[in-house]
Amino acid sequence: YERRVCNAQPCPLDVMCVARMDLVVGIDASGSMGASGWKAQRTALLGLINRLQFSKKSGLQLGVLKFSYKVSVLQQLTDDKKKLVAAVTKTKFDRWTTNIGGAFRSMKGMLQFGRRDAPSVCMLWTDGRPSRPSSKYDAALGAKDLRSSCRVMVVTMRPAVPKAYVAPWVSHPQSQNVLVVQHPNLMVSKVMDVNTFVCGKVQRF
Repeated sequence: YERRVCNAQPCPLDVMCVARMDLVVGIDASGSMGASGWKAQRTALLGLINRLQFSKKSGLQLGVLKFSYKVSVLQQLTDDKKKLVAAVTKTKFDRWTTNIGGAFRSMKGMLQFGRRDAPSVCMLWTDGRPSRPSSKYDAALGAKDLRSSCRVMVVTMRPAVPKAYVAPWVSHPQSQNVLVVQHPNLMVSKVMDVNTFVCGKVQRF
């Protein structure tokens, strides 16, 4: 038999997402994040924004919400990078419970501002589980409803929220729609991983 070396070139250190899609990101503002985790998550989202190619006609639109006990839409879908950066920069840490079901329902509402001819993706970042059995059921219902409108993806940020726990929420194939990060404080170092996870078309900076 014959052996051949494939893909010997080094992976690019940084890439830009150039896919055409409507992306909604939900970030976790619950108390379990901690002040340092919240700051790292917000910084990571700003880093992701800098790696997205925005264009209403041919590129990406992004919408952002945060969720804790309440869900707050920080910015509806837009290709205005300055608006997105300003909205994420000024948002505050809520420090309450983890309302994942509410986040999923709000994401679906945000998609009404999307483009009919662009793929829709909803990506939730969380480090916590729903606080009560009823909340867990609510999250499952919200996810099921959302999957009819977009591709649902989840980034988990603690071992207490394993891949198997969130897999029923996401779109199929589940193995391609869950990204595991071990701690919120590591999110800044995982920006490129998140970018390639969510984006179907990237190019080097």
